[in-house]
Amino acid sequence: MRDLIKLVGIDEKGKPTGSVYVTDKNKKTTTKKIELKKYCKFTKKHIIHRESKI
Repeated sequence: MRDLIKLVGIDEKGKPTGSVYVTDKNKKTTTKKIELKKYCKFTKKHIIHRESKI
């Protein structure tokens, strides 16, 4: 069972940057929230993107 999730970019201070990626994950094998380092077009850097609800 794969569900769609939204990855929101978070800056160093913990505030959202506006960068969003949409992907899917298997909720049976990955029960924790995902954190990926992806490119943010607003800050022009690779930053951490955290899972949030769609």
